[in-house]
Amino acid sequence: MNPILPLYYAAPDVEAHVWKSDPDRVYLYCSNDRIDGGGMDPYQNCFSSADLMHWEDHGIAFDARTAVNWTKVDNLPAIDVAEKDGRYYYYFTAPVDGVLMQCVASSDRPGGPFTDPKPIVGTEFPSCGDPSVLVDEDGSAYLFWGQFYLRGGKLKDNMYELEPDTVDTMILTEQEHGFHEGSSIRRRGEYYYLLYADTTRGKPTCLSYAKSKHPLGPYVKGGVIIDNEKCDIISWNNHGSMLEFRGQWYIVYHRATLGREIGGRRVCLESITFDDNGDIREVCMTTQGTGKPLSAAEWIDAYRACEFDWGAAAEPAPEWTPFFLHFPLRGWNQQMNEYRLKNAKDDGVRTAHVIKGDEHSEYLTRFADGDAAIFRYVHFTGEETEFVCEAASYRAETELWLRVDAVDGPLLGSCRITHSGGWADWKEYRCKVNTKETAGDHALYLIAREGGDGHRLCDLKRFRFV
Repeated sequence: MNPILPLYYAAPDVEAHVWKSDPDRVYLYCSNDRIDGGGMDPYQNCFSSADLMHWEDHGIAFDARTAVNWTKVDNLPAIDVAEKDGRYYYYFTAPVDGVLMQCVASSDRPGGPFTDPKPIVGTEFPSCGDPSVLVDEDGSAYLFWGQFYLRGGKLKDNMYELEPDTVDTMILTEQEHGFHEGSSIRRRGEYYYLLYADTTRGKPTCLSYAKSKHPLGPYVKGGVIIDNEKCDIISWNNHGSMLEFRGQWYIVYHRATLGREIGGRRVCLESITFDDNGDIREVCMTTQGTGKPLSAAEWIDAYRACEFDWGAAAEPAPEWTPFFLHFPLRGWNQQMNEYRLKNAKDDGVRTAHVIKGDEHSEYLTRFADGDAAIFRYVHFTGEETEFVCEAASYRAETELWLRVDAVDGPLLGSCRITHSGGWADWKEYRCKVNTKETAGDHALYLIAREGGDGHRLCDLKRFRFV
């Protein structure tokens, strides 16, 4: 079920691998968002699973605070790991004499700790690094990195030096491929696939691919694999990878949460398929992930909504004023800022995070008029007669519409959410539903309709059908 990792670890920029030394487990390597939104921690954990549902936290795999001795590392962004000759190599980005470079540490275990890091000469880059590495079937290794222009080259057998004559500085470009950042390389059959954050649809929320018959290209742009634009009200980017596990291919990606660009991104997993030409079919974000549709009879945590549609069922509203400051930006920075501000607003459903001692929990907050939270997919028996939810509201009355398949799809019922006593006071609400014509698997839409001041109408913790 998505998201797949515990709530205490916000994990973007996901690289998933199945190692030759351990073919019955999937290993995840990902950045570590600070929940308060203050960037990424300078250390990263490793997780693994034998069934894609139960994940073991192996603890800190790499800690740049202690491992890197030539500079101070405050943020540790996207990384990748490779296996060669029984050893594991951890590629990351760090400043060297004021210039960002790709670096590598190593370990004799897939979960680390990775130690003895060293910079890779020839990988100087003025912006985001986001390294990706491939060890091919013949043992040759290739490293890729960059933003806007993807660079890459063949690694020497020692895995920390490039063969200078093989370096190409324009393997992917923004102009030709929509390449923004976040490359990840895999091989399937005769084709090499480079996954990356794609700006073709505007913001780099698409995880797209280009393919080639040689690891260093030339690469021809394919299509979008998954788009996470509607995962959060201020969703900004996407970054992930793909892997094959027990004969099935998967796309691993992240979703923004908490109404923040950085600070709460969550790793998610979907199955993917290929056509006869080796092209990947686009998939949508789901709540069920790689598991079965969720049973309508079981409690479903509201924060597991896979997508939102803000104001989709509301009447047209007047133009609003962004609540945060505009700064005098120029060029690319101005363009990026305009994208980020385009849909940002005070009101609109999103997740909220709560920490009490060692316990982390989340719920949906700030439903505004017409906002829809979408859950793909929920299994109905056709015998459910009642909807039950735990919600909170303060001096507002809201109708929570229950629809399936679309924001204007069949209506199962409508649950009135009244003043619960305050935003910290959760109360159980019920309503009658009719699911006789809804037996089977459906996308469930929970839609808030105005009954109060039109701003923060209600918060939602969990729900089920009985």
